[in-house]
Amino acid sequence: MKKLLFSLLVFAPILGFSQISPFTLGPVVGFNQATLSTDINTYVESARAGMQGGLFARLTLKKLIIQPEAFIGLKRGDIDFTYSPTGSSGQKFDATQELKLTTLDVPLMIGYQLLDIPLLKIRANAGPVASIVLNRDVTISKNELPNTSIPNGEIVELKDEAAYSFQAGLGIDVWKLALDARYNFGISYIDLNQEVRNNLFTINLGLKLL
Repeated sequence: MKKLLFSLLVFAPILGFSQISPFTLGPVVGFNQATLSTDINTYVESARAGMQGGLFARLTLKKLIIQPEAFIGLKRGDIDFTYSPTGSSGQKFDATQELKLTTLDVPLMIGYQLLDIPLLKIRANAGPVASIVLNRDVTISKNELPNTSIPNGEIVELKDEAAYSFQAGLGIDVWKLALDARYNFGISYIDLNQEVRNNLFTINLGLKLL
C-alpha cells in the first residue's frame, strides 16, 4: 500500500502535465528588433531594439494550434541619409531619422505541434499580423545644419493607417512558460510615400494561466 501511494505521488504530477487543457491563455512580454527596409538608394537602414507586451490565447486540436494574440508594441528604427540643403548648389550633408511607432499588434498564428511530451512541447507557427498605429514620431539627429534645411521629400512621413505583415517562427513550452522566437516580414508600407517597410525579429515569453 505504501508503495502504491508513493507511486501515485511521484507520477500524478507528470500525468497531470500530460493532460493539459486544449485551451490556454495568459500574459506575454517580449523584445523586438526592428529593421527598416527601403529601395531608396540614399537611405541606409540600421536596427533598433523595442519592447512589447499583451495577451495570448491558444486552442490546441491534436497537433493543430490556433493562437490569436494582442500586443502593445514600441518599434524603433534608424535611417541614415545624405541630402542637399534647400537652395544649395549640391553640397551634401549627413543626417539620421529615428522612427518610433507605438502600435496595437493583432497576430493570428496557426501552428503545428512538432513535439509533445510531458513538460516539453515544441511547435512551429505562422500567420498574418495587423498593426494599428497608436502613436508615431520621426526625429532628426546627427545633422550639421538646422533641420529646416532638409527638403521635405527626404523626411519620412509615417502614416496613420494600419500596416500588415506576416510572422513565422518556433515556440517552446516548458510547463507553464511559452517562449516564442519569430521573424515578422513587412508586407505594407509604414510611410505616406510608400517607401519604407518594417521588419521585426521578436522574442516573447508567455505565462499560461489556464
